Amino acid sequence: MEKTGLASRIGKAGIGMTLAAAATIALSGTAHAASVYGETSNGCADAGGTYSYSWTGTAQGRDTYNAYFNISVKDKCPGDGWAGGLYLSYWKYQNGQWTWTSQKRVKVNGTYSTPLSKVDGVQINVCNYYPDRAPSGCNRVR
Repeated sequence: MEKTGLASRIGKAGIGMTLAAAATIALSGTAHAASVYGETSNGCADAGGTYSYSWTGTAQGRDTYNAYFNISVKDKCPGDGWAGGLYLSYWKYQNGQWTWTSQKRVKVNGTYSTPLSKVDGVQINVCNYYPDRAPSGCNRVR
């Protein structure tokens, strides 16, 4: 049975509002992706893959993003005792405040694919990693 009159207009308006809401959500969650690569200053480790992010809103006047990684890090100088390490630095909004995380090691010789939420200012670094020592030869992955 075909809808007529008010029922038809309400149905069409509902579909229009649903499509408008979906478009707004799609726009606010637009993802940006880039291929990234970097290597340590001595060339003994490198990292490369894809980094993407999408805007999620604002918190205390600052934009927040979800960040997604598919980045592999590897040792290029086997036998030197050091490994390839992937490190992240970023601002994180949590419990009503922004906090800075600096040079957090997230992966050694492998692929990192864990997302971060409500972050800003993400920096990706590749470093030479050795247990119980400070990372060395760090460079940005861009």
